[in-house]
Amino acid sequence: MRSTPPSTEAARPNPSAGVLPCYAVGIVNYRTYAELERALRSVAGQSWPAVETVVADLEGGGSLAERIRGDFSSARWEVLPNVGYAAASNRCLEWLSQAHPGLEFVLLLNADVELEPDFASALLSEMKNASEAVLGTGKLLRDDARTLDSTGIVLPRNRRPRDRGSEQRDVGQYDRVEFVWGVSGAALMLRLDCLGELAIEGEVFDEDFFMYHEDTDLAWRAQNLGMRALYVPTARAIHQRGWKRSSRFERPVALRRHSFKNHYLEIAKNESLTAFVVNLPYSVCWEVARLGYALFRDRAVLPAYRDAWRTRAPIWRKRKLLRQRMREQTGDSSARRVDAA
Repeated sequence: MRSTPPSTEAARPNPSAGVLPCYAVGIVNYRTYAELERALRSVAGQSWPAVETVVADLEGGGSLAERIRGDFSSARWEVLPNVGYAAASNRCLEWLSQAHPGLEFVLLLNADVELEPDFASALLSEMKNASEAVLGTGKLLRDDARTLDSTGIVLPRNRRPRDRGSEQRDVGQYDRVEFVWGVSGAALMLRLDCLGELAIEGEVFDEDFFMYHEDTDLAWRAQNLGMRALYVPTARAIHQRGWKRSSRFERPVALRRHSFKNHYLEIAKNESLTAFVVNLPYSVCWEVARLGYALFRDRAVLPAYRDAWRTRAPIWRKRKLLRQRMREQTGDSSARRVDAA
């Protein structure tokens, strides 16, 4: 993928020259400029170019940042304090929606993702004909381009979302276009005209999460509201993925706590009472194992239990708003009011 870097300047799409929807790109970056440069080159090299690329550069600065901004001067650069991935992604969606009123899709990328040239065109060609597909992604691979990183997200009965196929050898086992439970936020295409229905209190991504699990929270909410996620295997990308099992303890403690905490927040917001009861034996086994791991291997994350409890009020409020929206949208009595805590 990296043998011939594409030009940093790509021709803007001509709406009369094709039938693919228009899209823009938003990238959230936090001090990872080497990876960001590759991501921007891959965006500029798309066979169906984006109308605009915006970079939310958290705590951006320094000579390397200045050089990359000069090399990719056609992109819009917004320097922000470290507001977290969820809030920065929401800002990207807001900026692009306001700048391009007729925009149909936004592709949100992590800075450590490098797209193959036909990623956007392959994904958009399928999503344009699947109106129920509000979220979409492609086949994400690790650095060797042979090991799978994510082919969508599944929700097991222990209620811990997992990347489908992660760390498996790619032998074509996920080479079918299909609907999946959710998609990774590393390379996430969103249908803009549905975001108003998805947003809770004006937030597409829940900013109480700060980072980690904000994508699975969004996918779960979309499922609850009758929206779907599409996986397109011909849309391929490399995801270097900073968080791997082998490098867990290289991640800062604060980030590990966010991940640990947000698992409980997304369940509290999205799980139905019926599903909670039905899956309780699986959840209990998982939670016992999780607590044991924290006690014996990673005690630094234990305050995440306290953090989750302290965040219960806004999460419970958002849950009630979501259940109300489900009732209004579907008239389904199963989305009944949740008893007050």
